[in-house]
Amino acid sequence: MTVHPATGRFDHQSIVGTYQPSMATLNPSELRAGLGVQATYLYGGWREADGTLHIFERKFVGPMTAGLWLMKVGSEGMKIDPGSIRTARGETKRTIGEDEMVWRGQMMENQVGEHGGEEGLVLRLTEDSLDWTEGDLLRLEGSLVGAGLQVFAPDPTEAVFYQSQLYKVSGRVLGADVEGFVFVDHSAWPHGTDWKEYRVFNHLQLGWVAFANEFDDGSIEWGHLCVGADRFSFTMTADADGATALHTTEVTGGFDLADDEYAEHGIWLAGDDRWTFELEPSGRLREFTEARWGGYRAQAGDIAREDEQRSLKLGIGWLETFAQRLKENGIPSVDGAKGS
Repeated sequence: MTVHPATGRFDHQSIVGTYQPSMATLNPSELRAGLGVQATYLYGGWREADGTLHIFERKFVGPMTAGLWLMKVGSEGMKIDPGSIRTARGETKRTIGEDEMVWRGQMMENQVGEHGGEEGLVLRLTEDSLDWTEGDLLRLEGSLVGAGLQVFAPDPTEAVFYQSQLYKVSGRVLGADVEGFVFVDHSAWPHGTDWKEYRVFNHLQLGWVAFANEFDDGSIEWGHLCVGADRFSFTMTADADGATALHTTEVTGGFDLADDEYAEHGIWLAGDDRWTFELEPSGRLREFTEARWGGYRAQAGDIAREDEQRSLKLGIGWLETFAQRLKENGIPSVDGAKGS
């Protein structure tokens, strides 16, 4: 006898689409498909003029933040910059207005030298811009890139709604002029658990990458590609004009894992669309990874359409994988996914 799921259960089948960014889409008090925002993430990367890669992440839970991970490739690979320790942690002052949303750190910049305190934090988001300062460590300005992207995985008890907006930024970080991308994402699920306690992190996520590419002709493509457990698989991509290629569960993929279980290569296949991942030299985010659990791996690399003809000017790709889960779910190698 066939066993069917309970009423309202769809194995987290993904629904994806674009949305028009506004102050309401940034406001964490606004419900998403009936769910409240539990976390806001800023992450992504930028490069110096010589191509040196920086990767970063800052998480807010309400007005609380754990600090800024500032990672940079150097002679010893991708390392956390010691300045990260001085970034704002704990409670911030958050102002949500009709025209802007602002987080401010509670420690003043002029206390750093005398008392060894935190660098100042001022993060300002408007409907179409980002202005971000963290003392002498970071000063960035940027503009919104096109429409936002959203994915909803319904479930009676463990639903998740995830939305993402992209900003193209430039400025100065750790004493170097940089240019890159900042993702501003909101994740909503039932109140009471942290992301790393929730079903997405602990079961559904297998290989999820966020990427942004700017080409020599000035065009930008960005998006999220995910191969997941159950029916939690999707691709959602957009360009600066809002054109999209959207798929839900019709996504397969494969990953080539090194002995240390980091992904060196990856592929996502959705209909006629194929995107490939190549691990950046020194792209293993080891210190960031070691602060997490469950077989989590974070790695930076290049994402490209397999048939891409445009020349890449600036690209950022952040891939999160769970090696043991990939094996348990029968996710093949890259060649296996291609049918080679």
